[in-house]
Amino acid sequence: MKRKKKERHRENTFQSNVSSEDVVKNKIFKNYIIEMEEKTKEFAIKNPNLMDKKFHLFQTIQNKNSLRDMIFNLAYFYDTNYTGNKDFIHIPNINDILNNIKKYPIMLCTQKDKDGMDDILGVSTVKFENNDSISNNPYFPTVNETILTITGILTKLNSVDKNNNKIRGIGKELFKSSIRAAYRINKENKVRLICEIDCRNVQSFSAVTKAVKELQEENIGVSISVDGYYEILDASGNLTEAPTFILEIELNGKDCNMFNEPKVFNYLNCKRTELFSDLNNVIENNTKELKEYVNVKGDKIVIYHELEKFNALNVTLNIGNTAEGNERVPSIRSLQYENAPKDLM
Repeated sequence: MKRKKKERHRENTFQSNVSSEDVVKNKIFKNYIIEMEEKTKEFAIKNPNLMDKKFHLFQTIQNKNSLRDMIFNLAYFYDTNYTGNKDFIHIPNINDILNNIKKYPIMLCTQKDKDGMDDILGVSTVKFENNDSISNNPYFPTVNETILTITGILTKLNSVDKNNNKIRGIGKELFKSSIRAAYRINKENKVRLICEIDCRNVQSFSAVTKAVKELQEENIGVSISVDGYYEILDASGNLTEAPTFILEIELNGKDCNMFNEPKVFNYLNCKRTELFSDLNNVIENNTKELKEYVNVKGDKIVIYHELEKFNALNVTLNIGNTAEGNERVPSIRSLQYENAPKDLM
């Protein structure tokens, strides 16, 4: 009797051609899509008067005409809805937005306006990287680690619902979703999650710490610490902007609440003429440095100070008027595509 040949399984050529970076990228996008769907349902239950609000990724927009309109809408949204200190947020132009769409999850909260169009209420981008050199990202130097960074969180000025009631808390919800999706990703693929916040930005600091507190109350094992800060200097060694804190959201269930000593950063005596250096002195006097990384970025010197981490939930920022006098004026610039990727046109 002739023995049957054992059937050989065919190799999955698709899987073998997919890099590990692409696998992680796909998982990141998949988890943020799921998170936005769940956030929409959760928000509707908690806010029955705001059931027309939708959370979704920019990348899930299917209609090319709608996609094109939303690219312009998002550029206009960023330009017109932020008038605070210019150092607190980078305002992306059309090309920045196009590049981010190709690379990173862009979370949106929208509602329908009277014409049935999507009115943007809030936005945030979650960037990610895995560096092979400590100098690749001088603002948070790491090697061979997948780092997710919450960036560009902005909410609409004076947003109201259909009954003319003010809509609150969208920024906090975007922070919560950024964290919750990363928490799930981390269960399968080790990642770290951070956000950068100007040392005077009370509003963003408060929003992200409130988000962490609420997630803890929902029994999600996250905590948040200040891990370090960076300075940017010109060729003459002068600070070009205020120091920026790096906050890390711990995703492994470890509790940084053991670092319970309150931290107060009191900037009330900082002089306008020496503002950046005075702000830096306040931080130096209230933290313990573990290591310093110095890198050159273009014509600037970036110094990252790794600190003995401390619990961000126990931080108080007394900023006085140190954030005033540097307000951004919307440019209402002419919006046009320059070198736009053809598949987005």
